[in-house]
Amino acid sequence: MENLPVSAPCVLLVGLMPGFGGMHLPRHLARVGLRVAFLGTRACMASSSGFVEEFLPWEPENGGHYQVAPFAKAVRHCRPVCLVPIDECAAELLQIMGRGTTGQEAAFTLPGDIAELVRNSLGNPDHYPLASARQRAYQTSRTADIPVPEQADVSTLGEIIDFARRHQWRIVVKRERSMGGVGIHILDSEAATREFVAQGLFLASGGKWVAQAFMPGRLGMHAVFAVRGHVLAAVSAIQLLRRSENASAPSSVVMLCGHKAMAASGAAFVEATGASGFHGWDFQVDEGGNAFLIEHNPRPISISHLGGLLGSDLMAALAASCGVRVPPPPHPPMDECRVTLFPDEWRRDAASPWLHGQFHDVPWDDPALLGRVMAANFSYR
Repeated sequence: MENLPVSAPCVLLVGLMPGFGGMHLPRHLARVGLRVAFLGTRACMASSSGFVEEFLPWEPENGGHYQVAPFAKAVRHCRPVCLVPIDECAAELLQIMGRGTTGQEAAFTLPGDIAELVRNSLGNPDHYPLASARQRAYQTSRTADIPVPEQADVSTLGEIIDFARRHQWRIVVKRERSMGGVGIHILDSEAATREFVAQGLFLASGGKWVAQAFMPGRLGMHAVFAVRGHVLAAVSAIQLLRRSENASAPSSVVMLCGHKAMAASGAAFVEATGASGFHGWDFQVDEGGNAFLIEHNPRPISISHLGGLLGSDLMAALAASCGVRVPPPPHPPMDECRVTLFPDEWRRDAASPWLHGQFHDVPWDDPALLGRVMAANFSYR
């Protein structure tokens, strides 16, 4: 295969899971003057964007294990200035390779220059969470004086009951590797907690679980682009509507805003971990504006590409860190902006009034992506 032209710095997106995550990134990265290549699976919607200049496959071998050779070959071919994992599986694999660990993970050892690219893209490898992401984020938050609800690992039914009793039977129980609201159970009464225990889901799952004190309030989100522990651009949002009636469902409508408490916590987290790249957090925001960190994602989240609406463009910050001069935005920034997230609200209700009269994040300028999303939605229905 021929090498990509070198007219602009290349960003290599890595997506290994099916779904809509990160699908808006290619066109926004191209908008700020970056070339985009994609490494991973075609089942990831982002790979279908018309702004992806080249798709490079990376699928698990027999037994479900990924080999390092396709990754190293893709990096040599594309010569990216930055790697961006867009899902949990990609983030964890890049973290393993960036750590350069031995033993069972020795198969992920990279040549020195490629390992350095991974570390430059993700930040200080000493703070990569790997498998215990929730517990590591909790420990980091406590150390950095970031407000966070009490949390504990739970491995027995008795531990869940004891934790729930200490918190007046109002807790959240999560699988360690849950995402997108799946595997998260909000238990707000003794009856709900005992019903969850009686269902046998906890014992049947065979995985790690985390119990967290329930915090009342609205869901908040904060996204950043950072370099070596310093935030270069950030945007916050408050959830206005969920994708379903499930209390832990992802957002479908948000209010973008500046939020001092979430911004302070995000900056403290980044500084404490020496993080680089795109990161996002979920918070519970109470009536007084206090924000309690409940989730960390070492990847872009659903609002990461929207910061330019408020004058804090995360994509432009990445481009600038690569030496690209980004022209000023065509419109003045707003103080806040209500945004309908595509395709979440459309999939929830194709006749929703939230689809009109405000900013709707439809990729009209990316017909290849839009066509695939619409086809998938009709198939889903």
